[in-house]
Amino acid sequence: MNTIYFGRTVRLSLAALAVLAAVFVFGCTPGMSPWTQRAMKSVDMLSTADLMAEADKAWTAKEYPASELYYSNALDRHDLAAPLRTLAQSRLGLSAYHNEHYHQAMTSLEKWANLEINAVSRWDWQQAYLDTANALGRQKRLENHRAWALEQTALPWKTRRNMATWYASYYMGMKDWEQSLSVLDAFYSKAPDQIARADFEHAYRAELENYKDGQLADLSGYVSASNLYRFPYALVSFERSLREADSKKKWGALWRNMQNIASNANLADRGGLIEMLDKLEARYGLPRIGIALALPMTGPYAKVGTRILRGAGVGQWRQSGLGDEVDIRVINTAAPGWVDRLDALPPHFSLIGGPLRVQAFKELLASDKKDSILKKRAFFTFLPGLGDVTEGHDAWRFFTSREDEVRSLVRMAVERLGIHNFAVFYPEEKFGRTMAKTFYQEAAPLGARIRGMEAYPPQKLTAWNQYIAKLLKVPAEFKDNKEAPLPMPDFGAVFIPDGWRQAQNLLPNFFFYESEQLVFLGPGLWSRALDRTKDIEEQYYKLAICPGAWWGGSDGAMALQDALTEEGLGKADFWVALGFDFVRFASHMGTLPSGWDAGDVNARIAKAQQMDFSMAALSWDHDGKARQDLFLFSPTRHGKTVCNVDTIKTRMQKATARRIRRAKAYKAREIAD
Repeated sequence: MNTIYFGRTVRLSLAALAVLAAVFVFGCTPGMSPWTQRAMKSVDMLSTADLMAEADKAWTAKEYPASELYYSNALDRHDLAAPLRTLAQSRLGLSAYHNEHYHQAMTSLEKWANLEINAVSRWDWQQAYLDTANALGRQKRLENHRAWALEQTALPWKTRRNMATWYASYYMGMKDWEQSLSVLDAFYSKAPDQIARADFEHAYRAELENYKDGQLADLSGYVSASNLYRFPYALVSFERSLREADSKKKWGALWRNMQNIASNANLADRGGLIEMLDKLEARYGLPRIGIALALPMTGPYAKVGTRILRGAGVGQWRQSGLGDEVDIRVINTAAPGWVDRLDALPPHFSLIGGPLRVQAFKELLASDKKDSILKKRAFFTFLPGLGDVTEGHDAWRFFTSREDEVRSLVRMAVERLGIHNFAVFYPEEKFGRTMAKTFYQEAAPLGARIRGMEAYPPQKLTAWNQYIAKLLKVPAEFKDNKEAPLPMPDFGAVFIPDGWRQAQNLLPNFFFYESEQLVFLGPGLWSRALDRTKDIEEQYYKLAICPGAWWGGSDGAMALQDALTEEGLGKADFWVALGFDFVRFASHMGTLPSGWDAGDVNARIAKAQQMDFSMAALSWDHDGKARQDLFLFSPTRHGKTVCNVDTIKTRMQKATARRIRRAKAYKAREIAD
């Protein structure tokens, strides 16, 4: 540090020197305390013992400019005893910190820590050190210090807890909301016992009460289904709901979130949350949620409707255990007059699951009560699309779309298999044309190119071979010389939007034309058929992939199966999962207020979707448009298995290498002949 000497050998800090210079030039500056004025005049004339006595008086009085000057001078005295030297260094560092003389503060704090090993255990040292490093722009040092402190179990817990709170505020100041929560989570996990955790929770709850609504909203953006019940995320979510629970209009949805946290959060002390919830329940009452299911309960689709209803019943039972009072009404869409019965439901049945069939939805839209029904009740249809109805405004989707199927396939092929060139081979009928168009629309934004597109007559099975040859650009001379190698297709995968039965006839024809290196992408029809199919000729389907919304081996599916087994309700499948997930989702949505609009629904969806799904998770954007990232499967001899991308990639490479070797061998034979 730069030093200047006046008369006798006395060294002053730069900060103290600045004060002294002001006295020399201007006399006692206005606003300077009498303590500092006296210190500037007497510091050089006092004995070491008297100097320390004056320094101690200034320190006790919190006259930090004077105490900084006194202790700085005392540390230059050769007769200052070692114990007093440590005391002087500590108070010089803290005085300089209070005076915002950060360079002096950092130097003295570090010297203090070297003189007294327990200095870093004190919160006043840590607070001064952290604020000083921040003021000096030492971000790298702060990051290293945080990592160090997290592992220092020898530090008193209160010091570490205060450090966690400091870092949380530090990151909030930088608008790094995610890191602010993460650092609290990390330190909390190191708490020595439940008492310490409860203490941390109480301190953070008090901190949250002082946050502005905007800050709380930003923090809430990082609360998800996976962390909702953990500290500090649970407290952030609870506090935000608490602030918004100021009217009966919002109460239903907010109550479910608060009740879930108060009942299930992994916190040391949930008592305060429960007490606050009790007060709100006394004011607003316990909300009831009405959910109607528009399902075919008679006729050819009755079995599907029954399975959905079974899952819904398990979902209702699950929510009742969480304190949700859920009323479920079933409207049989296969019975005449179902639209009128739905319209006559009590107002609190504001959420509708279904219809399941396109025809039933058309009946609703053709009804003269369509406008009033769609305004009174939010429909979450179990349909792949809504036709002319605007998704996210007039109705919503709670089902896999064709776009979901195609996007899941193309994203996997492009991003994980490295395939960018595709072909589409589709049946010349409505479903095939629609899926081919969907594939074309969804592929381009994901970086895929369509190199070939060919339609085939669905009923003329014997002609399919020639259409495949056309797609693969098989030369005419192939008929005369079938030993000659065929040109390699300019695409690596082909999408075949047809049923599994048709695929079993189509794929072997590709092998006839040496296309075993192609990846065959199928629709969800394949996945559903494979659940019932046995004795598959596996050699044709080693590179086949299809999407599906249900996988019995997922965590959510196994949890659903456990619930079914507990109640003796049989085996889980996609339809059971659909009913189970919808009732829980609708329960999180709550009863919609009178006069609701699409914006109200979409705002509630944003929170309700943060749940654990038993089927492939659905998500909705701000406009209420749904998407589902599907599971991907490969056919096996006895059905299907979850697609192993590494295995598929290895098989592609080996098949391509075999084809190249055959071509080279043929060419070598021609040269030899």
